[in-house]
Amino acid sequence: MKKALLQACALCVGATGVHAAGLDRSGQGINLIFEEGSALQARLGYAIPDISGEQNGVESGNVGENFFAPGLGYKRALTDKLDFALIYDQPFGADVEYPSNFPLSQNPLAPFGGRTDVLRAEADVDAITAVLRYKVGNGFSALGGVRGQRIDANVAVPAVLGYEVDFDNTTDFGYLVGVAWERPEIAARVSLVYNSKITHDIDTTESFNALGPTGVVVQTVDSTTRVETPQSINLDFQTGVAPKTLVFGSIRWVDWPQADVAPQAFTALPPNSDPLVSFADETLTYTLGVGYQFSDEFSGAISAGYERDTGSLVSNLGPTNGFWSLGVGGTYSLEKTQISGGIRYTDIGDATTTTGGEFSGNSAWSVGLQLTYALD
Repeated sequence: MKKALLQACALCVGATGVHAAGLDRSGQGINLIFEEGSALQARLGYAIPDISGEQNGVESGNVGENFFAPGLGYKRALTDKLDFALIYDQPFGADVEYPSNFPLSQNPLAPFGGRTDVLRAEADVDAITAVLRYKVGNGFSALGGVRGQRIDANVAVPAVLGYEVDFDNTTDFGYLVGVAWERPEIAARVSLVYNSKITHDIDTTESFNALGPTGVVVQTVDSTTRVETPQSINLDFQTGVAPKTLVFGSIRWVDWPQADVAPQAFTALPPNSDPLVSFADETLTYTLGVGYQFSDEFSGAISAGYERDTGSLVSNLGPTNGFWSLGVGGTYSLEKTQISGGIRYTDIGDATTTTGGEFSGNSAWSVGLQLTYALD
């Protein structure tokens, strides 16, 4: 199998680098560590979600904001047995904004001078992962590394007395460990990687409206909020099944109930007592695909993805529940450079929110471009 075929398949598995349903963005993939020799890699994905619903008879319109998902990587073969990779990605994120007439965008104190805003959330999680791979022998290798992660977020929930919260930039660290097995002559590889949760204690500024002696005032509370990005497990596999043909897939488990977010003031404000963000269920995401090498220069792949609908209520800041997807990708090879591109369609599952919102008939498109340059 040519590396071009493997690259096309890896790109299609990663859905062009963008998961457009929910908060899981990159899938925390580390396939760069398996590149031959030393290499540089750059990736840019773009997602166009269409997520709409209604609550109390009020239509939300499309609340999903378009977003970019960049990725960079450097891989170096240190010795015949030891490889190193440095990978940047955005593993999690949120870009949601509702219209001003939506029920949760209405500040009950607005008629008395309270501030106006809309229900919205913007969260960016940037990660840099340093990975070592040691080849034990007989096709087996051990993987381990450190992940540094930065969170920056701002959320507004006007229905809770004009509430807004700003999470200051903070960087904390976690780890990953794993094992892999390869048989290059048939392009077979299986890898199992555990990604630890990362705990952030974030300086938080919360503000909301209250009735004072002279009317409506803005009150501010400074505190520390614990935010945990969830632990996860990635199982990736591939194998040649016929000349120039590869079958590949993945299973990803994410422990979302770890990721509840409950700022101090928000949970105490009427009529609220729940966390700002909460998750009822873990998720399992499946991908399966086939790649084919059409020529020495060009390879292509097609893949399908699935995440089941849990049936649980979801947050208005992430009104999705499960999905299925179909993606195609291709790679063209030029001496030391491989140019990969892909597109994916995602049918986003229907969801009911904790406040009674109903979201259905939603979908997303995502596209991506990836360049890999061999340094050897």
